[in-house]
Amino acid sequence: MKRLLSGHDTKGQFCLFENVSGGNTQTPVHVHANDDETIHMQEGEMTAVVDGTPRRLTAGQSIFLARGVPHQLLNASRRPARYLLIGTPAIFDRFIEEAGRELRPGEAAGPPTPQELDRLRAAAPKFGITLLAAWPASN
Repeated sequence: MKRLLSGHDTKGQFCLFENVSGGNTQTPVHVHANDDETIHMQEGEMTAVVDGTPRRLTAGQSIFLARGVPHQLLNASRRPARYLLIGTPAIFDRFIEEAGRELRPGEAAGPPTPQELDRLRAAAPKFGITLLAAWPASN
């Protein structure tokens, strides 16, 4: 993810990221306790699964992912997708700082290493993010 605006820039109101998915990618199923996310598709398509219900997003479409609701983002195609992510309030940028790392100039993002996954798992609870092994059972 490329940070466009940090919480420092916005006095904690929100953070803004641009992300490019090369295809065949997915986030873990997860829940944010303290922040909401808004996704706005710029290119390509993705699927947002919200509380177990999939919704296809194409360029120009947006979705609001409310705190407390399990969700996952998938790019099941082999084509790139590009989207903006807005975190409100600005918590997600601090999570990314601790859980991720900046790419070096010319470096392409690849699948996470086991060490990177361990860092993500360790950082998530500090920022109110619960990573789920599977979708919770419906009531």
